[in-house]
Amino acid sequence: MKLVSLLAVLALSVSCSSSSSQSKINSLEISEKLVKGKTTQTQVLENFGTPDIVEKTPEGDMWAYGRHSNESKSVGGGVSHYITSAALWNWTGVHLNGEQSSSSTKTASLVLYFSGDKILKTYTFRTEKF
Repeated sequence: MKLVSLLAVLALSVSCSSSSSQSKINSLEISEKLVKGKTTQTQVLENFGTPDIVEKTPEGDMWAYGRHSNESKSVGGGVSHYITSAALWNWTGVHLNGEQSSSSTKTASLVLYFSGDKILKTYTFRTEKF
């Protein structure tokens, strides 16, 4: 019975940890793909996809992207696994005899400001891990 329960939890974890269709946002991609005064909104859409938030102002548009990933690691009790998830919730692992688990969350946010002619004026990028 324990084996059936374990298999059910592991099957669920696979579905929970499936990757998101969102593009990755990291400092290398940003430095390669965003050039202030040159990059257009169309290029940003091609590289990063549809923004999560769009605000229109008289000075131009503001676009915001947010990415969130969870990492959980469980070790001990004869079972060890590692899960990375792009989901917005955290699965901390299978708990068996003597097992220890830990988890961390990483967030990345990118906020872009465009001029009235849809050219990138400036941006901010921030990551946090907790």
